[in-house]
Amino acid sequence: MWIHFALFAALLLPAALAGLPGNVGRRGSPALLGVTFVAFVAFSSLRAVSVGNDTIEYHRVFEAIKASNSLQEAFTVSRFEYGYAILNYLVSRITQNFNVLLLLISVFVYGSAVLFIKRYAASYSLAVLFAFGMSVFYDLMLAVRQGIAVAIFLLAVPAVMERRLLRYVLLIALATQFHMSAVLLLIVYLVPVMRLSTFGDWFKWGTLIGASMFSLSWVMNSLAASSAYYGHYQNSDYADGGVRSATVLLVAVRILLMLLAATCGWNAAVEADRSGRTRNLLALAVADVAMVVIALGFNLLDRLEMYLTLPFAVGLANLAARGERPENSYVSALLVVIAFAATTTFFLYRPEWYHLFPYRTFLEEGLP
Repeated sequence: MWIHFALFAALLLPAALAGLPGNVGRRGSPALLGVTFVAFVAFSSLRAVSVGNDTIEYHRVFEAIKASNSLQEAFTVSRFEYGYAILNYLVSRITQNFNVLLLLISVFVYGSAVLFIKRYAASYSLAVLFAFGMSVFYDLMLAVRQGIAVAIFLLAVPAVMERRLLRYVLLIALATQFHMSAVLLLIVYLVPVMRLSTFGDWFKWGTLIGASMFSLSWVMNSLAASSAYYGHYQNSDYADGGVRSATVLLVAVRILLMLLAATCGWNAAVEADRSGRTRNLLALAVADVAMVVIALGFNLLDRLEMYLTLPFAVGLANLAARGERPENSYVSALLVVIAFAATTTFFLYRPEWYHLFPYRTFLEEGLP
């Protein structure tokens, strides 16, 4: 577990240095983004197959596809989407090392996340630290296929901002080839259409969306129960009381963070960004909270909100960074501390949900 705190310290130190007088602009130095990229690419790609709930299954699929004699055969030995099977097949023709596959995926996934922060964050340091506290970087590592889909979605966000429907649909179609859940992201294109000028507007839309989706979640539960692919989750840890308690905590933390960030001056932050990016990011943040609320009735969706967690983090970080109230620095610190404390609590009291710690590299595989 020490490495969790070491990673936080590795990000905190350059973030603190960037906050000293004479730093590179208000957004901070891009060096922090480089540190984040290198640290998590290494952390993700060097892991042993015992690290993470699903890594051992992804390793099994890679070995099976490696032994296949054709792409068609590769499709038959994996239950995963075609895009992920093709990626495994191509990499297995070049190398037999599973960690090379993890390296290639990690470079793409964390490159996309860092680029998203660079594009939209008003403060690199606050966005990186808050995203780390929200477990964004861990989630991208643990959910391999969905991590790729999330990375593609992050690359598609500019198409939402610029209202380029065809480009957005094509990118989401590509994302579904790695995780079918990405098809639900098509509705995200409509988010900027909502009239969201004041915090009251956000609260109204958030409540409406949350209530509507919560009702629909019961229908989705019935559909999932009859699905051969997702039905097995109904009897897994995702449906037990512990995970439901975690979802309640997730909702509470999300709402607390949003209300706390709003004290920095919601309207002022939106108006200060004439590009409209902060307004759109905050709209995605409201959608993220709505998604977590749905997960109260349909637990599988607590992983689907992973698509919107980084926009949530960057949106709220921008609120704190762009707000005009003198207490903003204290609010920024509180956002990071609360998010980091919540994630650390999960790691400490429910390590079986992640199997992330104790962390081991593939070089230690088989060692006690």
